[in-house]
Amino acid sequence: MMETLEKKLNIAMVCDPIGNNKSGVVVSTRRFGKLLKERGHNVIFIGARSAEHKEHNYHDDLKTYRYRSLPVPKSGGWNLAFPTIKEMKKVFQEEKIDIVHIILPMSGAIVAIFAAKALHIKIVAHSHSQPENLFMDMPKVMQLILGNLWNKYLAWVYSKAELLIYPSEMARALLDKLGRKNQPSLVISNGIDLKEFKPVAIGNFYERFNIPAGQVKLLFVGRLFPEKSVDTLIKAMPYIIEKNKNARVMLAGAGYMRLKLEKLANRLNVDEYVTFLGLISEEDKLLAYNASDIFVLPSLAELEGMVVLEAMACGKPIIVSDAKMSASRHFVDGNGFLFKAKDSQDLAYQVLKLVVDPDLRKKMGEISFEKIKQYDIRKSVDLLEKAYYSTLKRL
Repeated sequence: MMETLEKKLNIAMVCDPIGNNKSGVVVSTRRFGKLLKERGHNVIFIGARSAEHKEHNYHDDLKTYRYRSLPVPKSGGWNLAFPTIKEMKKVFQEEKIDIVHIILPMSGAIVAIFAAKALHIKIVAHSHSQPENLFMDMPKVMQLILGNLWNKYLAWVYSKAELLIYPSEMARALLDKLGRKNQPSLVISNGIDLKEFKPVAIGNFYERFNIPAGQVKLLFVGRLFPEKSVDTLIKAMPYIIEKNKNARVMLAGAGYMRLKLEKLANRLNVDEYVTFLGLISEEDKLLAYNASDIFVLPSLAELEGMVVLEAMACGKPIIVSDAKMSASRHFVDGNGFLFKAKDSQDLAYQVLKLVVDPDLRKKMGEISFEKIKQYDIRKSVDLLEKAYYSTLKRL
């Protein structure tokens, strides 16, 4: 923990879909908020009302202000918050907010920015969005048009902040040009709680999810959305099974592409080797990591890739796509393999190296377990806390 004699801060984190949503950005926000509170800071969340959360409430023991909202189509349960500037100013004044932390550049962020500026409150903006996350399932022309518009919008949002925070160097290289000229920026990993994610006994996990014991288990964790490229993993299974029938893939997560992916597995005659775990609890997610032998992330776009960190913390070898828009590829360093993005045959080739060699799996898993120590979330909170204080001192 960072030693400091600075006063404790009142921090407002603005993240429209804050709640039980399993997306990385929401999970990261909740983890940071919880740890900042443990350090004595007063942290509040600003988010959207939803069917699950209809009123102001507490989330992770943190006061959460929720406002009228609209659902985002094909988002996995995200809502856009629409507070008024007057409502935001009232909250910021009553909570004596020192700093506003924009987590997602959604509707709630726009209002929070205007309210913070009116009250002369410093703003920190976090980069958790890239066009590929939003428009990948659209025609190429539309991807280009909407991507350019989105980047212009991000440039406007980021220009209002005193500091930009990126989860990886790749994210900074991609998006730092969107901020103001000479605007300070900082890379802070989302990090991983090594007290939470670690090797544990899996109990009756296989029985509960009807998974045969004894097979080599591949695991994917994430949204079933286009940018995750889960179809590449399913398309790799026929090549894997042809060489070794002792393999199975477990897919943990939900999304509007599930039915399409189930039909794909059926069409390729590998449905008996593919288990859709669905949207599982945090407890079962930890067990899923530990019940697997190899973690696979075929994503085409990741500003960091928290699920890779979680798998590494559980001592698993990793196989990640080499997609240029995915920062997760940088986690592969002696602890797994890269494969050519969207190339199912190359993915199968890399997977089989580990399927047939338990000693290599063990060795690479041990390297993952050692490397993850540098991503301890408490180190990230040290940096975030320091960033807040330096921003408040900046003229």
